[in-house]
Parts: sequence; C-alpha cells; structure tokens
Amino acid sequence: MAHIARTYLVTNPTALFGPGRRITFRSAAPAGSVVSLKVDGRPVRVLLTDTPLTGGRRAAELRISYL
Repeated sequence: MAHIARTYLVTNPTALFGPGRRITFRSAAPAGSVVSLKVDGRPVRVLLTDTPLTGGRRAAELRISYL
C-alpha cells in the first residue's frame, strides 16, 4: 500500500540544536517508522507519529542515542 507524503515537525529539537530551532520535513513512511535525515549536515533519527499539529503537519520525535 502506498503512503502519502506528509509534512512533519520535530517537537523536541532543543536537545541537539538549541532553543528556537524549527525542523520540518516530508516523508511517505508510515507512522511508527523511525527515519533518518540530515539537519545542518548532522545525521539524526526521528520517530514519525500520527499526532496532528496545526497547519496539516504531524509530530515527529527526535530519537537521541547516547553512547
């Protein structure tokens, strides 16, 4: 089944990118998927959710892995 690309907003980017950072992107992966993308040249992983936000966006949560 094909998925429609949706726009996502990362709701917790402050941990890596500081306050005031707004990260949006598009993905056709289904909710519950963890996708990789680059932000300012840095690889990050985010968890896609079904949580609707204003403006037709969905929430995505930054996945932080500490070594």
